[in-house]
Amino acid sequence: MDAPAVATELLADVGSRLAHTRAVAAQADRACHLLEPLWATALVDAAWLHDVGYAPLLVDTGFHSLDGARWLRANHWPDTVCRLVAWHTRAGQEARLRDLHSQLQSEFPQPPAAAQTALTWADLTSSPTGERCTAEERVASILARYPAGSVVHRATIMNLPDLFDAAEQIERRLGLKTASRR
Repeated sequence: MDAPAVATELLADVGSRLAHTRAVAAQADRACHLLEPLWATALVDAAWLHDVGYAPLLVDTGFHSLDGARWLRANHWPDTVCRLVAWHTRAGQEARLRDLHSQLQSEFPQPPAAAQTALTWADLTSSPTGERCTAEERVASILARYPAGSVVHRATIMNLPDLFDAAEQIERRLGLKTASRR
């Protein structure tokens, strides 16, 4: 299975999602050595595939994490990849707000915290247009793109401490200067 090819096919016409996805995959590749081999491989593939649920063909619930993970499972991707996609970037809070948390939890057990944290960092340090950015810049762009009452905006606000903590953890483990300054 070729995650870059699948992502390219599904996200080519979905705004700047493919550029963002390429950047997330590059960041995941920088952090994968922090994980045990099984999850390191899953991290890189999940980084490529984390936003496939935005592809119009795959939209079912409107919750891209769950829609993408379900499609991946139906297309025989490894369970580790499906679980990371389902739970990427602290998706549990958004699932609760969408009343989909029980489905998310029953269908896809949470991956290990270290793998989730690495994918969260990769996502938060990749801008919507594919440049590297700080977690603060990425969160600010999310909050600016989604109206204050939207599920994504509300979930992001609720997740702020966890999001910034994840970014700081990985940057510290990579020996990078911590870009997060709350």
